[in-house]
Amino acid sequence: MIKEIFCDTCKDETPHRLINPSKNLFQCEVCSSVTEYKKEKKIEIRAIISKDNYSERGKIEASPSETLTVGEEIVVETEEGYRLGEITSLELKNGKRVDVAGAGDIETVWLRDVGEVKVRFSLHKGAVTTPYEIFTPGEVEFSVGEVIPIEGRKYRITRIKLINGGLLRKDGRSAKAKEIRRIYAQFIR
Repeated sequence: MIKEIFCDTCKDETPHRLINPSKNLFQCEVCSSVTEYKKEKKIEIRAIISKDNYSERGKIEASPSETLTVGEEIVVETEEGYRLGEITSLELKNGKRVDVAGAGDIETVWLRDVGEVKVRFSLHKGAVTTPYEIFTPGEVEFSVGEVIPIEGRKYRITRIKLINGGLLRKDGRSAKAKEIRRIYAQFIR
């Protein structure tokens, strides 16, 4: 049996061949070093993933020694299927909220859905500002200066307000939809 395992000698994941099943000994196919490999059992952690104003329960599988961090993107299994989420908070078994923790210490992982996100716009035409919303994959990028068609009209993006509080104003600066709080755009003729 050949398995990809991290080799301490090669300092990389390399193919290893099982040489002693009773002792879980594997030999590296690249450098011939021998290592003991025990697959760590996975645990299930409760996950709450939110999209706009709706939250859904799910679960995450992780090794007990794995470290989870706020801002990290992971896959959550829900009744509706698998969703990509960004960790917003980690709740420990004692109820405390932290930014980094070992999976074995976590009671609940709180996430926001970044697979498909709502992007809010403020569309300006003269003295009138109109709110507008679209749903788009979280990886889609928007740039200051970009011209976008909305309901048969063209608007130029003038500013992008980010979730982390930043503001993009300079032409060419861009952000992914999952990072955006609001886009400001001006009507053009």
